[in-house]
Amino acid sequence: MRIGKNSVGAAGLAKIAGFMIICGLFLSGCDAQKSLTRKRIKSVEKGLMRLVYLKGLKPEKLRLAERMQFYHVPGVSIAVLDKNRMEWAKAYGEKDVQTREPLTTDTLFQAGALSQMMTAAAAFRLAEKGELGLDGNVNTALHSWKIPSDISSRKKFTPRGLMTHSAGLSDQIYEGYNQGEPLPSLRQILNGLKPANNVPVWAVRPQSLAFRTYYSEAGYVVLQQLVCDLVNKPFPAFMKETIFDPLGLRNSTFDVPLPENMKPNAASGHLREGQLTKGRWNNYPQAAAKGLWTTPSDFASFLAELLQAAEGAPGSEKILSLAAARTLLSPQIESFGFGFLVEGRGEDLNFNFRGKTRGFTSSMVIYPAKGQAAVIMTNSDNGFVLIQEILCALAEAYKWPHYKPGEKTVLRLDPAISQQYIGRYEVNPSYVLDVTREDYYLVVRPTGQASTKFYAESQTLFYSTDPYVRIQFRSDKQGKFDSLVLWQLDFELQAKKIN
Repeated sequence: MRIGKNSVGAAGLAKIAGFMIICGLFLSGCDAQKSLTRKRIKSVEKGLMRLVYLKGLKPEKLRLAERMQFYHVPGVSIAVLDKNRMEWAKAYGEKDVQTREPLTTDTLFQAGALSQMMTAAAAFRLAEKGELGLDGNVNTALHSWKIPSDISSRKKFTPRGLMTHSAGLSDQIYEGYNQGEPLPSLRQILNGLKPANNVPVWAVRPQSLAFRTYYSEAGYVVLQQLVCDLVNKPFPAFMKETIFDPLGLRNSTFDVPLPENMKPNAASGHLREGQLTKGRWNNYPQAAAKGLWTTPSDFASFLAELLQAAEGAPGSEKILSLAAARTLLSPQIESFGFGFLVEGRGEDLNFNFRGKTRGFTSSMVIYPAKGQAAVIMTNSDNGFVLIQEILCALAEAYKWPHYKPGEKTVLRLDPAISQQYIGRYEVNPSYVLDVTREDYYLVVRPTGQASTKFYAESQTLFYSTDPYVRIQFRSDKQGKFDSLVLWQLDFELQAKKIN
């Protein structure tokens, strides 16, 4: 039917015009947001920064692809939230250095200790149902296993203490199991019985019964057993039912070993030198502590749900209520929260945590007041240094107060002091560090590698800027310098002076 010029009428034309103006503003706003997002992504990809720079020099902006190659990191996947919503997610590099298959945002990574925040959220779900008391006695709720009476009689162990690393249990780091190795049961892990490759959860620090915090994966292993006792089902099934299914997370699992149908979509782990991890990855039956397989996009979606629930957004209480989400996203004891570390305060309050398994590294950062978060995962033991450089770029793009490169002043030592450090330092018979002196700095040349300049930070402590590595020289009882220790974030090695 043909509509005549005057059929609509003035009022109708006004409504149509108003509607078109609203649509135009909406589309303009969408275009502006897309343009801002593209600008931010480009800023991150081209804006990595070394962790330290020399005073008087401006930090240099570096490209992500070049830094991946520099650190022998095959693949990186990033997801970023803004205004409590997913803003962007991208993957870079390869799943595996042998197959050269490209990463996608659906590629799975081992998340390591990032498992703990998800586990804590699931435990909160039980607390909301009245099945778990955050400050109740763990031994009262456990029935298939108990913390030994000589320990539990002297201290009350609570779920809150287990989740905030303040229970006083062992601080051992679980190393996992190679492909083909028998996997221990949870109770064998708790008791330190073969085929478990760890000591009992209470064995390392039985004296740690006073109030204090330190990182303890053992606490989450006990929590895993507690959850299984309460729900009477395997831990992976409980996590799928409680977290993954309500949020529609299809690329996440706590199953150990990884299900066959998910293996083709998983990244392979890589060692520091760039070679493939034996068997592609290790298995971690300590699932609540470090057994999660996921993607940055899935984990960021989980964080977005928590942030929206804590804000009281309509339809956001898919896993936790407003009150529970706010409690979960709150500082607790010293520098710990429920599966994360706490820094800053007020608008600059920051939650962060890092995860590591053999061949994989990951990190999450949350600014609750800003509604912003980032999740970064790599398939390399070298990933932490690269992740820190990516965080520097994100901090620049999103105006975060943390994750800025550090400025270092060069200390010019008396040549008589630095002369004492010159020599050869043996890590092992096939790996030696040659230390020489040039001008006001030391030069260290590892076997088969390029030399690196190290500047004095104190009389015995030196640092390099690219990569950021620190070396401290140590002396014997006679005051003669006979060894050094080298460390880079999570990596450390020691060497004895051989001439």
